[in-house]
Amino acid sequence: MSQHLYLLRHAEAEPWNPLGNDFSRPLSALGNQHARLVSGWAYDTLAQPDTILCSPARRSRETLAPFLSRWPQLLASTDYVESIYGASLDLLLNLAIDAFSYSERLMIAGHNPGVMDLLSSVLQTDQAATVKSMGAGTLAIIGFPAGFSRGSRAGELVHLKRLEDFSFD
Repeated sequence: MSQHLYLLRHAEAEPWNPLGNDFSRPLSALGNQHARLVSGWAYDTLAQPDTILCSPARRSRETLAPFLSRWPQLLASTDYVESIYGASLDLLLNLAIDAFSYSERLMIAGHNPGVMDLLSSVLQTDQAATVKSMGAGTLAIIGFPAGFSRGSRAGELVHLKRLEDFSFD
């Protein structure tokens, strides 16, 4: 059974303020525009995910919002998981294993370093060596022809959409 992981790092957020709350930081104007563009690309190119797991941090929710406006039926299969904020690789792998038990296409929307660590850990070794970073707003689509399996490094990078792939007005 073929499965796909849609791995989304939140788009650019407003700068951190030592007097503010990191969890509540909103997207910047560029981040909002980028989120709309990448969601439009996803809508035009990809099959919709079956399940979405998203950090409840404001910048992650705001990055995900344009995806949900294009695929409103996904509201019912979207979970905001507290532990994704600041998640370790081990935790993200456990969440993926669980979600892939009932999903063919899983989207995880979160933060670095966790999403980058997850991407690096599931890609085939030669592909992992070519992806050095997952900048703000990056969407990686990873295919698993024989299904997702922890530690197998069998993921094939199908798409990697970054900020520089889009034209901004």
